[in-house]
Amino acid sequence: MKKSKSCRKKSKKALDMFSTKRPRGRPIKVVASAVRGRADNLDGILHQVWDSLWPSLSVAQSEEEVCNALKDASQYEGDFRDSVPLILKLIKDPKLPKRKNAQIRFLADSLGGQGIVTPRRSRDICAKDRAKDKHRHQIIRYELWVECSCGYKGNSLNRACPDCGAKLFFEPPFASDF
Repeated sequence: MKKSKSCRKKSKKALDMFSTKRPRGRPIKVVASAVRGRADNLDGILHQVWDSLWPSLSVAQSEEEVCNALKDASQYEGDFRDSVPLILKLIKDPKLPKRKNAQIRFLADSLGGQGIVTPRRSRDICAKDRAKDKHRHQIIRYELWVECSCGYKGNSLNRACPDCGAKLFFEPPFASDF
């Protein structure tokens, strides 16, 4: 005998309900794309003012001297106001590169975390996010429509006829050929 509808077991949770549990592992302090965005912004600013900023910044020994050096970049001074102790620490870092573009990237990536994460972690986050962008769009597989002498009409398999194995002599153009 069939049970009545009122006796059916009611589910406690809907299947499409959003889970309120937090993910396992260490809680996230910063969003990687935000760190990279700030780092890229600071990179552009530093490229604009580097020639006037670096001579006085390279000889700075205290936070006051760093503040005075940042006044050379007067229009962007507010972007670096909260980072003065961190900038002093970074210019004294033995891993600071010697070349101009590398120094700018080092400082920008280190300051991207705004002191919430360590400068080293901030650089790692930026590098990882750039690497992810570099490999984001790739062609994984392509198919060609073939009509073979064996009578097969359809998509090729590994640039060959799936029925008889006849190879294609046509190579599709790639971006490197242009």
